[in-house]
Amino acid sequence: MQKEKSDRVRRTHALSLGLGRATVNAQPRPVSPFNWTVFVSDAEEHRFAHVNLNRTEPRSYRPGDGFVTMLDSVYEPISAARWETRTRYGEGAAKALAQEAWNSPAMAVYRWFADLPAFDGVSAGSTCVWFIDLRFYTPGRATQPFRYGACRNAPERRGGSFLLESIQFHAEALANVAPLVHVGLDQGAELFGRAARGVHVA
Repeated sequence: MQKEKSDRVRRTHALSLGLGRATVNAQPRPVSPFNWTVFVSDAEEHRFAHVNLNRTEPRSYRPGDGFVTMLDSVYEPISAARWETRTRYGEGAAKALAQEAWNSPAMAVYRWFADLPAFDGVSAGSTCVWFIDLRFYTPGRATQPFRYGACRNAPERRGGSFLLESIQFHAEALANVAPLVHVGLDQGAELFGRAARGVHVA
């Protein structure tokens, strides 16, 4: 029933933006069965909102209220939903590099895995590109799981190959995320481990 409500929210928003052909998605979130993140995605970006399907008034948070209250407070009533945008490949000068990295052989496993991939910055002299899967993005957490990067093998040579940089698993997040699509969590972690040069557990 809650899934049906979240479906209506995201489809209504897609139509309001004239995105009738956009992909719509909803992901359950922690603390309450009424907490969902709804996504409206196209080829360039994801628009999403954190909503509580049963709430009529925003839930306030003050320092000292506790971690659970902090996590719960970001989920707004549907009528007050605040839509955010994350791009798939970034913007400006970083976009071409990000698209090249995303389509490189080094990212093949992650392209298969990630349902809601989003650009998450560059590092190492602007030669390493990072992505996250928004399925596992939880507001309020200091770190996010399944952050995946690729670095150009020869930074001075445009068009050079990319190497997998790392997959960052965070223990707290791994304990709470849903199983990977089509494979169990243990199998998925093993698959990524074989693909990566290094796996860091924080």
